[in-house]
Amino acid sequence: MNEAEYIPISDSDSDSSLSDDNDFKHSRKEVDNDYEQNKTTDTTIGEDSENCPICFEPWTSTGPHKLCCLRCGHLFGHSCVLRWIRSQGKQGRCPQCNSRAFVKDIRYIYTRNLRVLDTSERDRALADLAIERAARRKAEQDAAEHKAKYQLLQVELNQLRDEFHSVRAISQILGRNPVATKPMTQASNLEQTQTSAYRGQYELMKSILLSNTGNCRVMASCDYLNALCVSQPSSNPIFRGFGIRKINTIDQRPLKYIHLHGQPIRDVSFHPDAQDGILISASLDKTLRLTSLLTDQVVQTYQCPSPVWSCCWASPNPHRLFAGCSNGTVQVFDVRVTSGPLTALSIPDNFSPVIGLQYVPQNDHHALCPGGGLLVGQLSKITFMSEEPDTTISPNVPIVEAATEAVDSRSNISVTEGRVSPDLFRTNSNPPITPVLQSTPTYSSYGLPLEGSLVSLSLVPDSRHFLASYRPSHRLPRVRHVLAELLREETPSSSEIPGDRFSYTCREVHNLWAGDRMKMLTRARLFKTSSADNTLLAVAGCENAGGVLVWRCDTGMRIQTIQPPDTTAENPLIDICPYSTTSPAVGFSDRPMLALLSERTLHLYRFTTADS
Repeated sequence: MNEAEYIPISDSDSDSSLSDDNDFKHSRKEVDNDYEQNKTTDTTIGEDSENCPICFEPWTSTGPHKLCCLRCGHLFGHSCVLRWIRSQGKQGRCPQCNSRAFVKDIRYIYTRNLRVLDTSERDRALADLAIERAARRKAEQDAAEHKAKYQLLQVELNQLRDEFHSVRAISQILGRNPVATKPMTQASNLEQTQTSAYRGQYELMKSILLSNTGNCRVMASCDYLNALCVSQPSSNPIFRGFGIRKINTIDQRPLKYIHLHGQPIRDVSFHPDAQDGILISASLDKTLRLTSLLTDQVVQTYQCPSPVWSCCWASPNPHRLFAGCSNGTVQVFDVRVTSGPLTALSIPDNFSPVIGLQYVPQNDHHALCPGGGLLVGQLSKITFMSEEPDTTISPNVPIVEAATEAVDSRSNISVTEGRVSPDLFRTNSNPPITPVLQSTPTYSSYGLPLEGSLVSLSLVPDSRHFLASYRPSHRLPRVRHVLAELLREETPSSSEIPGDRFSYTCREVHNLWAGDRMKMLTRARLFKTSSADNTLLAVAGCENAGGVLVWRCDTGMRIQTIQPPDTTAENPLIDICPYSTTSPAVGFSDRPMLALLSERTLHLYRFTTADS
């Protein structure tokens, strides 16, 4: 057996302990020296670490940029790292170490050693500012609502006052108050003179049932042909669709039905000046058709990019017409160009359907608005498109003077000014030469200061007055018909371009109030009582009254409520059309007549007075 080796052991451990202490102190000094040498570098790193590595902005103690970290330990601003991870989807990674990271891994850090920017006061101030702005907006809305209600009550008060004066005047005339039966003063004589033309009322002549299924929508009058055209669905099960029914306004009897469209008709219109019997019809089947009442046939069809809601002629121009579409554009057509529209007009920042178009002809003698253009009514906005004629002539076509001389050289052709009609049927063997097709006029849009949900737009071109009808809303709980006047104003501008010198706006004349319900887009009408009288009447349907209301526009006073038979709130009147009749024996009739249309029935009225 091997003998164990003897290993001597020191009696004292002081030498080894002292050596270990010296080694420890030496390494501690090296650490301190390294710390002192890298002090500046650490300060720089510390300053950099106080900023978010994504946006390089300081962290904050509160708010969206609050300090947080990921599972890997790297620090970021909360809004920055949240946007970073969400932008990468399911493959989110840390911006620094590229390790997998998810939104659920984000953790807020609460520490005192890191210096963060205290934005609590700023965040509190911004929150208070947002609250104050919201309160201010609500106060402005409440003030506008109370103002509208005040105006509504003022209108009702004036109506009640007028009714009271009317009843008292009738009682005085009937001798119920002998004390008051004295000769009238000069002021009362003046009032009697002003209202003498309105001492009558519309009386029903005849009601004509057009459709048992309903869906009658719009109508237009052709006075020189004694015809009234009403849109209705086809009663033939083989040829389904929609067309127009001709009504003889002298005999008050329905005539031929003309089939036109496959979808409902939204608008029809005759040219105000050209007596050619051409009717344009706009339909939801994306077509615009021109129909002759002389032959009862379609003479032209135009395709549109979207359903057509409205249409009108550019009077007195016998060739140009407009179509308002559901996508917010207005298509411009020329009957001499059969391939399609010349151009398309669009309203800036508004794509709602064009529910109404009214053309304003240029009138240099009008003091307030001599310029012409197109009045475009959309569901949420009314815009006036100022028209500036383009005088540039293409070098590839002959000039207009040459064409005019060629027309004058033919002795067998007579052209009546304002009555020139397009030769759509090609029946004239020697037609007059039409003017040169130049570029379409340029249009500039001007938004009118009217607010609400628009349902109808009507215009009297001579006076520049128009009637805009609005549905009830939470702010204005009643149907409102705004009578306004179009105005042109000069704008202070240093530009030398003539189109920049003027702007267009409107002035509200009267607010005509109706009931508190409107379930359909009914159309109101503004018109003159007769050709010799410049007084305007406004007629609009009222579901609460079960008929229509008639206002006198110079005073804003309601003069009559017409309630046709079988007209209720569930079966309201949806269109109104004033018309007149002519006969070879008596000529034009000055007695105003009125056609009221519901979904099934046409009601014909005439204005009668006590001495008629």
